[in-house]
Amino acid sequence: MKLKNIFLVGTVAVAGLSSCVSEDMKNDLEKAGTGIMTLDVSLLEPETVTRAQTEVTNFPVEVKSVDGSYTRKYLSVAEVPASVELLAGDYIVSSHSNLTLQKSMDVPYYQGDETMTIRRGQTTDVDVICKMLNTHISVNYGEDFLNAFSGWTITIDDGSETAIYFDNHSVNGYYWYFENQVEDLRVTFRGTLASSGDVVTSYSTLNKSWDTVQKYGDDSKYYRGGDAIEINLGVNPYEASSGKITDIIINAYVTFAETGDEVELEVTNADNGEEPGNDGLIAITIPDPVTLSADESATADPSSGDVVMHAEKGLKSVMVHVESSSDEMMEQLAAVAEGYEGVDLVNGCEVVENQNLVEFLGGLDRQITVPNTGDTDYTFPVGQFYLFLGILPGTHNFVMTVTDMDGNTKSGTVVVTITE
Repeated sequence: MKLKNIFLVGTVAVAGLSSCVSEDMKNDLEKAGTGIMTLDVSLLEPETVTRAQTEVTNFPVEVKSVDGSYTRKYLSVAEVPASVELLAGDYIVSSHSNLTLQKSMDVPYYQGDETMTIRRGQTTDVDVICKMLNTHISVNYGEDFLNAFSGWTITIDDGSETAIYFDNHSVNGYYWYFENQVEDLRVTFRGTLASSGDVVTSYSTLNKSWDTVQKYGDDSKYYRGGDAIEINLGVNPYEASSGKITDIIINAYVTFAETGDEVELEVTNADNGEEPGNDGLIAITIPDPVTLSADESATADPSSGDVVMHAEKGLKSVMVHVESSSDEMMEQLAAVAEGYEGVDLVNGCEVVENQNLVEFLGGLDRQITVPNTGDTDYTFPVGQFYLFLGILPGTHNFVMTVTDMDGNTKSGTVVVTITE
């Protein structure tokens, strides 16, 4: 299907020799069994991003024969010669943003490839069109919401090993790469009420399954590159006026890459704030909120922070993300990540088989064991962090996300408050 309203920007015409190749050159090419490639690299800019914000001149280029016998890489489009002589045959020419594609990024990432056939004595013009592979996800907050909550964490789970985190310190949006076919996004919200300090929890699912699907170079009912997802959070006006807030209101929209049309997503809320249970495959027992003084943090019973988990299909991942009301605590946690690889408690720390986490707590004279991949039972001892948390007062949330070997997930949060 050809796209309507295609925007090709940042086009680089690397060569155009088809009309100026002499007869003598053609004869030489035929004798050598070679032909000429000329290259254009361009962007198929989606409607969801600002026009012409990306230059393609620094995109790396690869020319590879289909049979794998020949590969040539160029550091940038600008380095590709005006004419490239190649043996007759079939090739794949590819180009992409001068970046490493990551699950979460601050900028869009583009990639494209084109198959071509080089014929003896002829010039072949190839145009590689690069499309945006990631999706912009943003969260907006209503005024009533901002007045109601002193802090919050939002986890958006696409069923992969990692999740997106937003909180009251986060930037507005990220570019997220959906590696697999994703039709549903699960949103977990935990917020601390400014008036009482109580924690409000909400679980929702954002569904992108509808009959009319707009396209960005392909047919798909799944979330995919080029689209933009906007999630808006608010509170019930009556609850806001009464000060007794029990839930939040979520609505969400997707803006299509091709046309810029905005469509509302179907939002399904779990009843009574209970997280969907994955048919009992994963169980997490979260302890009651813990409040300690700074002096008590060194001697408190660590078992009061035990998180007991069971995964019927075996553990694949146990991610821990800490969010604190204390900016200084967040800085301390970030410093830990610099000293111990894989112990990034600010952005998410994988516990399964993470011996560096064992080493970190050992340096504090605290003990922890970590599970092996496939273990069915594990207890994560939040209490072993009490001593570390005790250095600064504040409310410290340990957000736990458990994933089993079949990709099912379940989350829970342990709240630890350190007083003066």
